[in-house]
Amino acid sequence: MDIDLEVVASHFRERRGEMLPTAKLRFDRDSRLLSQLAREATPCLVRPLPEGLQVGIYQDDGLKLAAVDRYGQPLTFTTPADLRQLRHTDDLAPWNQAILAFLLALPPDARIVLYWC
Repeated sequence: MDIDLEVVASHFRERRGEMLPTAKLRFDRDSRLLSQLAREATPCLVRPLPEGLQVGIYQDDGLKLAAVDRYGQPLTFTTPADLRQLRHTDDLAPWNQAILAFLLALPPDARIVLYWC
């Protein structure tokens, strides 16, 4: 079974322990890229969400607040500053390059939530 990765970002501030997305993008499957965004990766480019923060995830039945991904694992996040450490990004699929270009253009400390699905 393959695992997909959606990233969620927002230009609004988090309020009352909730982060509502203004952008949601799904990477094409590429194990070279996605493995670098796993919790177990070295160097680790992700961190756990702060305690109590939930993220709005759009599903078939509407917007749901989540603190865990579809596999029951706690959500993690990264930042554009962290993403600059990704390796071997020159030969990615054009779609993945476009997503990375967008994410890298965000403010360096913007929170980008990873939702594995």
